[in-house]
Amino acid sequence: MEIINGKNLAQEILDELKSFFERKKVAIAVISVGEQKMQEAFIKQKQKFAAFLGIEFFHFHFDEKISNKTLREKINEIAKRNFIKGVVLQLPLPKKFNSDALSNVIPIEKDVDVLNERHFGQFCLKRSKILPPAVEVLKFILEKYKIDYQDKIFGVVGAGRLIGLPIINWLSQQKVTFFVVDINTKNPQKIIRNCDIVISGVGKAKLINKKWIKKGAIVIDFGFERNEDGVSGDVDFDSVKKRAKLITPTPGGTGPLLVAMIYKNLKNLITKNKLELTG
Repeated sequence: MEIINGKNLAQEILDELKSFFERKKVAIAVISVGEQKMQEAFIKQKQKFAAFLGIEFFHFHFDEKISNKTLREKINEIAKRNFIKGVVLQLPLPKKFNSDALSNVIPIEKDVDVLNERHFGQFCLKRSKILPPAVEVLKFILEKYKIDYQDKIFGVVGAGRLIGLPIINWLSQQKVTFFVVDINTKNPQKIIRNCDIVISGVGKAKLINKKWIKKGAIVIDFGFERNEDGVSGDVDFDSVKKRAKLITPTPGGTGPLLVAMIYKNLKNLITKNKLELTG
């Protein structure tokens, strides 16, 4: 059993990106709404990575009382600022907000998360200039650990917009065998137990225990939930690690890698769209 050290791997990615961002004036904006404790750690990590790369970091935080219409106008104003080359809408938003409509305000050329619907459509048709961060993380792990996955069976737990859905689309593009389970699936444990590579992004602490995992499987956990025990992933790590060949912990697994991929996407959007830079 090998544990994937997301912090060290994220640093490798940042080290490769650093020379690109040196001597260039680049800024990224993160937009958050309401008091949500879970978001704070992700925002701080984005800020930390930006500081390492020499990227100017702007955090725009709005009170939950703001209306959908006003928030949309604010996002548009932020995205139109020329010196800001990437825009992140920190999800999930409080329930009263239309996340899809607000994500669509972000221009494709600054949409580092591939959340804009037209941008996501381009990705589904293999026309996007970047990949969603979760897909980049999965690809990176498969390549880094030299996993020959064409003959493997994938199991995806959850089909959410940030993790499951983009990964499902990418797996379809790769023409591999995969199964998807969610809250409506009967006997999900039985289905996932037959899979060689298990990917989860539900956000429910310790949902997946050793009974879900076949011996020698690869387990990639994107889930994140904070409870009285601290931060946990979807996977009951202590239980599952005894059966897995390769596994990501939470925290310190996919989280840092997801943030690093945002900055990889920022670089690719700048270079491929030839956005004007000063420096």
